[in-house]
Amino acid sequence: MRIGVVSNAYHPDIGGVETHVRRLCAGLAAAGDDVEVLTQHAVRSTEMVDGVLVRRFPLTLPARDYRVSLPLWRWVRENAGEYDVLHTHSYHALVSLGAALGRHRTPLVFTPHYHGTGHTRLRAAIHPIYRPFGRRIMSRAGRIVCVTGAERDLVLRDFPEVAGRVVVVPNGTDPRPVVPGRRTGVRGILCVGRLEHYKRVDRVIRAVVPLGPSYRLDVVGDGPALSSLKQLAGRLGVAGRVVFHGRLDDAAFAGCLARASVAVSASAHEAFGMTVADALAAGIPTVAAPIPAHQELAGLAGASAWLRLADPEDPDALADALRDAAAAGRSSVSAPLPTWDDVVTATREVYAAITGIPVPAPTAAITPGPRPEARPGPAETGAETGAGAGGR
Repeated sequence: MRIGVVSNAYHPDIGGVETHVRRLCAGLAAAGDDVEVLTQHAVRSTEMVDGVLVRRFPLTLPARDYRVSLPLWRWVRENAGEYDVLHTHSYHALVSLGAALGRHRTPLVFTPHYHGTGHTRLRAAIHPIYRPFGRRIMSRAGRIVCVTGAERDLVLRDFPEVAGRVVVVPNGTDPRPVVPGRRTGVRGILCVGRLEHYKRVDRVIRAVVPLGPSYRLDVVGDGPALSSLKQLAGRLGVAGRVVFHGRLDDAAFAGCLARASVAVSASAHEAFGMTVADALAAGIPTVAAPIPAHQELAGLAGASAWLRLADPEDPDALADALRDAAAAGRSSVSAPLPTWDDVVTATREVYAAITGIPVPAPTAAITPGPRPEARPGPAETGAETGAGAGGR
């Protein structure tokens, strides 16, 4: 099958959506599909990444929050017919609007990574104004793929008319070596994600203060909040115990995972929670904000995973949870979460359903694992479905 994947950004840019798109595209290519990524960047380029042809189109509007590449919109309008299916990502980026506006008849799949709001005052104010355009994308898509039941519920709250076209395919995890036991020496707390204010890394820094010198916080990621977070660590007197690593490649990140005693996500909004999932897959005790996506992940991970939901607005409670997680030690088994191979298998079934093209057996080996939930929304099944199990 020939698949065009439209994304706001792509590797080496780092973020939750970027990771999702890269892992999915690499898996589709390994399974034998012909995959092209259509994305935008400061300069035009074409290259092969993980067996995937990546076309980068120059930005017309390089604004941080709402980047636009009119050459990309033009390419989709003129060349959509070359693909069996177009798969566009992110409600919160204008690139998906460009994929939906053309008069092409190519079947469209939409993965919105939907949070239901914006994450700055400006974006929150614009969010309701943008909704008619978002509805255009939703109405054009033959299937809308949500990564959790919690995300699906947000989509159906704001766009109830798409209920019969929504399916849930949880994000995958990468295989990681599980090294059980407690880490010796300084206990490392790993916090990963784009440094935006809604990720609430500042709350994690505040929680480090009462933990004392035997704990160190490793912050992996970059973003507009970096400067203010460094200043906060300095004001609180913990600058020597908070290390900002910036962006890391896969090998360096694997090293951070191997050293960590605890992982934490204080984020206020997530469609899935990939930081939490990757930590649990590596057997790392994890503390997370009690948002719906994290609650659902707790249910997916099962009782064998050490995951505590703690309110980041209570620094003492967050510190206590981090202390308990470090004392628990790393698990000897990986949490039974879906893999990216499972995601690829379920996504190819979505493509087959919307195009009518049978999905051939993959040319690469598929690692066995728990199958993602790829089910239609309530209107199609005739029954109401829940958002997932609660956390511990």
